[in-house]
Amino acid sequence: MITIPIKPISTNQLFQGRRFKTKEYNAFLQAALYFAPKVRMIKGTVSVKLDFFIKNVARSDVDNLLKGTLDLIVKAGYIEDDRYIYHLKARKFKVEEEANERIELRIKHLTEKNMMRGK
Repeated sequence: MITIPIKPISTNQLFQGRRFKTKEYNAFLQAALYFAPKVRMIKGTVSVKLDFFIKNVARSDVDNLLKGTLDLIVKAGYIEDDRYIYHLKARKFKVEEEANERIELRIKHLTEKNMMRGK
């Protein structure tokens, strides 16, 4: 499991206008990459499980937390490209303090056998 101790960013904060990256998005990536541990890249098809720990959980759509985080795991070198994600599971949890906000992720290589079974 990889833990990145930073609040996830919403898709609503990623771009302005016609796909111009916002300052918030660039700051999120910079901070998250600073905290992201270095691990060996998993090449090929993968399964990704994401747990978002957020203080204001009721105001966050889980699907809005995905894009920035998936961009992050590619930029951190955990996977080659997010197009190789064949299985994705995302959950969100409430934390009482902002200091405990974080993203936890698990990435697993998918074999052809696992892909056929839907795992």
